[in-house]
Amino acid sequence: MSEDLCGELTQLTCDLMRIESIADRPECLAEVMDYVASYLAGIPHIFVERSECGGKPAIVATLRETRSPALMLNGHVDVVVGRPAQFVPELRDGRIYGRGSQDMKGSVAVMLRLLRDLVARPERPDVGFQFVADEEIGGTLGTERLLAEGWRCDVMLCLEPTDLGILYEHKGAMWFDLHIPGVPAHGSRPWAGVNPIYAMTVGLAEVARRFPVPSLDEWRTTVSPTVIRVGGGSSNQIPGSAILTFDCRFVAEDNAESILTAIRECFPGAELRMNRSGVALRTDPHHPAVQRLAEMIATHTGAPTRFYREHFSTDARFYTQAGIPAVCLGPIGAGLHSDEEWVNSESLATLYQIITSFIG
Repeated sequence: MSEDLCGELTQLTCDLMRIESIADRPECLAEVMDYVASYLAGIPHIFVERSECGGKPAIVATLRETRSPALMLNGHVDVVVGRPAQFVPELRDGRIYGRGSQDMKGSVAVMLRLLRDLVARPERPDVGFQFVADEEIGGTLGTERLLAEGWRCDVMLCLEPTDLGILYEHKGAMWFDLHIPGVPAHGSRPWAGVNPIYAMTVGLAEVARRFPVPSLDEWRTTVSPTVIRVGGGSSNQIPGSAILTFDCRFVAEDNAESILTAIRECFPGAELRMNRSGVALRTDPHHPAVQRLAEMIATHTGAPTRFYREHFSTDARFYTQAGIPAVCLGPIGAGLHSDEEWVNSESLATLYQIITSFIG
């Protein structure tokens, strides 16, 4: 494995990681896209389109003049919040530690180097590269918008971290609030009011009965209460309302509307307000392109390719919703969204080689 390749991928990853590109730092999102744009500016005769929506920048680069390349690679440059020290990359034991190393600036580094090298080929392959900046908050202003604007493909690879396995399916997601009405009263005269906390506790018990928390990593729908807001802070007042926030992750066999109907039945009289939702990812693992990708992975890793499903969401779902096969493939690492996030630097080079072989 080329030391030059590993070295540049490590350097690119570290450069990107030093930029605190979190959702509420628009100047940093612009800065990290400026870095990508600057790198692309040094690559001759490529087609680059930079755009922005709602303060979230995006860049699409193609090797041919088209909005529908045969293969589209997708990577996001936004990250979740972290401690200041996490934005100072640390190299240790063949790993790059810090925020965004695994999720997913290491993969973005692979995309940049790959783009540069593909241009040098005598005949350019038909490949596109999407760089987006809002995956961590839903992807609607990035990948979903680009798809709606006509950026399509035959196959899409989202380079989310997968430990070099193929993620072919993940759950859909919904985040919604339940507003449970009450009638405020003095705490010493509870009969004069209606306490929404009682309705809340009864409803939560029914949710737990209908959607029990799995004891193991099971592939089924989960409905988890995540935030409770009750009262105005006075300990001697019956609250006038209660608000529950839920995180729902649902499998393809369950219908989103039937889930919401069940939740409404658990809380009669409450108002349900949807915050946001995301469709599921589902690509046939036997699709010819997916099987060829699996062959390339096995060739470069020396082990059978792992196919798996995941509980969280990715931007790949937008493409499968449009009928375009999409899977996730990314480097080896751990600590996703944690204080000890890391990516294996050698696996970045392996990822590069797998995609290079897949392109052919």
